[in-house]
Amino acid sequence: MRDDARHPVRLWPADETLWLRENGAWCPRAARHVLCALAALGRRGRYAARSEGDGKIVTGPVSTLALPDAEAEIRFVFRVTPLGYGEAAF
Repeated sequence: MRDDARHPVRLWPADETLWLRENGAWCPRAARHVLCALAALGRRGRYAARSEGDGKIVTGPVSTLALPDAEAEIRFVFRVTPLGYGEAAF
C-alpha cells in the first residue's frame, strides 16, 4: 500500500495553502524537509515525494499534494522556499 493511499489528495494550485497548513509545512524545518524530499525524491522524515507521470506527488503526515507538471513543481518550490528560511540546518 502506498503511503498516500490513506491520505486525502490535494491539488495544486487550488489546495496548496490548505496542504501546507494541515501538514505543518509552514514551519521552517518542515518546509526544508518538503523541499529536500522534492529535490531528492524519497522520504525526508514525515515528508515524501515521488514522480508520477509528468508531475510529482508530495506526501505529508496528513495529506498529499499532486503537482501535475514541472511548472507546478517550480511554482510550489517558490511558494515553500521562503518558509524554509530562518532556522539552523536539520
